[in-house]
Amino acid sequence: MSEFIKLYGGTVTNGGTDGVALSENMTQTNPLSMSLNAKVAEAKVAKLALRCEEGFQTSGDVVVSANRYDGSNYVTSGGNVDKFRFAVDEGFDSDAKALANANWVSSLTISDVIGATNHTFWVKVMSDTTQTPQKDTSISIHITGVVEAV
Repeated sequence: MSEFIKLYGGTVTNGGTDGVALSENMTQTNPLSMSLNAKVAEAKVAKLALRCEEGFQTSGDVVVSANRYDGSNYVTSGGNVDKFRFAVDEGFDSDAKALANANWVSSLTISDVIGATNHTFWVKVMSDTTQTPQKDTSISIHITGVVEAV
């Protein structure tokens, strides 16, 4: 991400300016954190938001995906990248409704202009019964797009 567009978690409202900025560049100061029970192949979701700094907006598509930090670079595969999915926020009023009804994809393309208010979407993290207990801090939500001054 950059200084002009940020990813927000916590309580986020579409069109609002709420939420807490999530950590960037593997700093782990305020990461998105979910604990899953692999014994039952659990999945959890979180509503997130993208928002540009005042005076800036996106130009063209913004792509949201999961990447893995391999120690020197962000890569699109390996590790637990395949355990992340993303979905458009269709006004789901609960995590359970989003989990059951959203159209989950591995890479989400947002064509709407993102400005100084929240553009919300969902992230789903999944486990499977073959996983052993782990604390994985190598996966990042990767945002690709162009931000311009308005």
